[in-house]
Amino acid sequence: QNTSAIFDIDEVAAEKDALTNGGGTGGLFVGGDTIEDAFPISGIPFYDTGNTCEYNNDYDEACPYSGGTAPDVVYSYAPVGDIVLTIDLCASLYDTKVYVYDDGLAVLACNDDAGCGVSGFQSKIAYVLLPGGGTYYIVVDGYGTDCGDYDLVITEWEPCAVLTCPEGAMLEGEPDCYDDYDDVYNGGCNSSPEVFQTIDPSCDMITICGTSGTFMAGGSSTRDTDWFELNVEEESQIEVCCTAEFQLQLIVLDGSAGCDEVTEIDYARVQCGDTACMTHFFMPGTYWIWVGPAAFEGYPCGADYILTIEGYNGTGASVVESTQWSTIKSLFR
Repeated sequence: QNTSAIFDIDEVAAEKDALTNGGGTGGLFVGGDTIEDAFPISGIPFYDTGNTCEYNNDYDEACPYSGGTAPDVVYSYAPVGDIVLTIDLCASLYDTKVYVYDDGLAVLACNDDAGCGVSGFQSKIAYVLLPGGGTYYIVVDGYGTDCGDYDLVITEWEPCAVLTCPEGAMLEGEPDCYDDYDDVYNGGCNSSPEVFQTIDPSCDMITICGTSGTFMAGGSSTRDTDWFELNVEEESQIEVCCTAEFQLQLIVLDGSAGCDEVTEIDYARVQCGDTACMTHFFMPGTYWIWVGPAAFEGYPCGADYILTIEGYNGTGASVVESTQWSTIKSLFR
């Protein structure tokens, strides 16, 4: 959960500022400047391109970064019946942000960094439910003062293929998350106090069936993060694989020095239904496998994943890469 002290918004913001330059070609007017003159979307799927730089800054929402003054562009959509949408800005050329208002200007969904696009700082709302009969406003915005060329794709949400837990697999056992959920089960370094789910060594492949998802906490979107602990007693070559019903983020961490000095060993993001695998050699010590959604919204709680661990207690030599601490914190908050 992103309430942990290990997540420092200022450090991540500094990283974003250093890696993005904003700007764009300018002069392209496509969407509306405000809600009052929002460009009406007549049907889904919908695709549009434009440039935000010559618009005004009329709106801003924290998800989680606040205080932005970037110019924004507004679209409106009035579905006849209930519909679930995916709103994708991944092909845009600047550090985007996107959010959806209902007709009372309550925020239904918001995303700043979806981990997609040219820098990873492009935006995508994977799942937002719009009840029929209302009018909704989709705002294309930017981080900080950033503006530029955007590529907007709005489609009807398609769920991933449903996963089936293999017979004989271990169940994670954590209750499904919910709004204002407090993870005292296996939230790892993101929980207070810290709590991990210890996995016993096995000569056979270990299969774990778990659930995760995103939810609202303290008025902000966040995600259920699951931390599995391996206590390696002898040199081992271990393979970790995971498949999920959501856009998956999988991280392997060296936790031997505790939460204050975590070292990243490997990291992967894959789309829902795809499998992430990583194989490394480990010296004796404590290691954490982090499993969770790649984004902070768009995946209802109770979405399934299947994690496998093979070679726990094998033989080999350690290969561990050092990664900047602020970068690691931004990944697993």
